Amino acid sequence: MSPYVDLMEATILNARSLPRLGASIRRLRLDRRMTQAELARRADVSRQWLIGLERGQTPGLEVGRLMRVLDALDASLTIRDDHEGT
Repeated sequence: MSPYVDLMEATILNARSLPRLGASIRRLRLDRRMTQAELARRADVSRQWLIGLERGQTPGLEVGRLMRVLDALDASLTIRDDHEGT
């Protein structure tokens, strides 16, 4: 077994679009009983930027900022290959 596999069961949230990504971030934040201001402070992003992220309205989304938000939520980003090869 790979050392990178988390042995604990994790919640997987589908985020194939910016609105779904934003909804997932909001759900994680609420699950952790954090305010937008608290999460923004912990992730070193503005509250306005976080509001846009949660609404799925972040054109040109900066991955570095997203990763800081996920880190502050103790969450991670996983990429799944949905391609069905022939």
